[in-house]
Parts: sequence; structure tokens; C-alpha cells
Amino acid sequence: MPPRSSCDALVVGNYCHDVLSRGPGDTVHTLGGSAAYISSVFEAMGVDHAVVAVAGEDFAYPDHVRYPPLIIPGTRTTRFIADLSHEERVLRVGARAAPIRPKDIIFDARVALACGVMGEVLPETLIRMSQHATQVLADAQGLLRTLDAHGRVLNQRLEDTPFAALLGHLHVLKASEEEARVLDLDAVRAKTCLVVTRGAKGCTVLTARDTLQVPSWPVEEVDPTGAGDCFLAGFTLGLLRGESLARCAELANWFGAQAVTQVGVPRLDVSRLPAALR
Repeated sequence: MPPRSSCDALVVGNYCHDVLSRGPGDTVHTLGGSAAYISSVFEAMGVDHAVVAVAGEDFAYPDHVRYPPLIIPGTRTTRFIADLSHEERVLRVGARAAPIRPKDIIFDARVALACGVMGEVLPETLIRMSQHATQVLADAQGLLRTLDAHGRVLNQRLEDTPFAALLGHLHVLKASEEEARVLDLDAVRAKTCLVVTRGAKGCTVLTARDTLQVPSWPVEEVDPTGAGDCFLAGFTLGLLRGESLARCAELANWFGAQAVTQVGVPRLDVSRLPAALR
């Protein structure tokens, strides 16, 4: 095992193959996955970070990532098919990569992000992360997602997963409105800070004592893929700066908004970051 090193932010989650379809003849194949989107924010903002990800032998984008994934022989890379032709995005999974194991966590970090997209961050890996980071943030999608018989992505109740007992290892849990519907909000906020993203309506920050409503930054949406990932990266940036939860949420909303203005992993122009958030 190589000697362990340290960084400000440790991203634990996979790169993916995304297939984005708006209808017949309008399909885009692109790099996806939380690790890719979060890294785009950290690289634009000069955040010292590392990525722990795994992929299959078919990984198609090794030249597109600064931190390559661990390639697991005999496996495939997680593949998402997103149907954007309906009012609400419909996700299916065409392939799933191997999970990230506790032994893969060899970095210490100020903040670690458990940003799984399809169950690749195991409960024991999350515990390992909490042992090597001062703060741990998690995306609810990595804890809740399951598949139906047709490969469509569904959210199960947190109580029906092994992660329900691990909330004490988290400092922040981010959930979309859809994911929040299967959470006991009062139970979660009693154990950790819960941040619920609400798209154009901004986000809500819930702690044991307070509820904060933070408005969005208005933009024209092109593709919602990766908005939650960039949101989580912005929130992490605020934590690294020692900002208040309200300011962390403002940063998160801004970066999440930038993600939806482009198809695929965004190219961020941080010169447009409002002066109040720099």
C-alpha cells in the first residue's frame, strides 16, 4: 500500500458513462459521475483535492480526468441512461462498477465527500472516511438509490438501508426534494445538518435548531445532470473557508446553477462568481 498523503478535499465516488437523450436523434455520450462534476468545481477554484474512484476496463475517458480511477479487471464502468424528453428526468442504469472499499481510502482530508451515484460507497467505506477526515459530507443519492426490474433508478427509505445508523459519522447530508420525500426530516436533522436542494427555489438548510431558506441564482436550464454534485462542491468550498452555513449554501446554489447551463461536465468561468462570494 502506498504511503498515505493528505489534501483539503477528498472526493469518494465514481466516474460514469452518461448517455443523455432528449428524443430520437438527439443523444449525447459523455463523461459523467459525481467525481467528474465535483472535480470541475474544485479545479476551477484551485482546491487541493484527490479523487478515489473505480471503473471498469471499458472506461472511455482516461484523458478527461486529472485523477484516474482504479480499473477493476473484468468489470464495467457505471453507465447511466438519462431520458430528458419528459418533464421529470428518468434514469436507468445500464451497468454498475465495483464498489469502493475501505482499503481504497488512503488519504487524510479536511473534508471528505461521499458522493456515490449507485451504491459504490459502502457503509464500511463511509466509516473509514470519517476516520480520515475532519468533516464528511454525503449525497443522499449514494445512500438511497436502488433499481427496479427494468433498471430504473428508485429511492428507498433511509431506514431500509444500512446507512440509517451512520448519520452520526456525517456533518452534512445533501438531498434533492425527491430524495427528501423518503427521509424522516426531523430524525435526520437531529443527527446531522440536512441540506435539501429545490432547483429554481434554492435550498433549505435544516439543523437541530434552525431552518434556513436560501434562494437560487436564476439561470436558463439546459441539462440538470450534475447540478447536485456541483452544489455539493460549492458547499464544501464554503466549509473549507470556514463560512457560515448560509454562505456555504449561497456558494452551493451558485455552482449548482452553473452546472445546469451546459450539457455534461461544465466548463466554469469563475470570473462570474459574485464578488460577495469570492
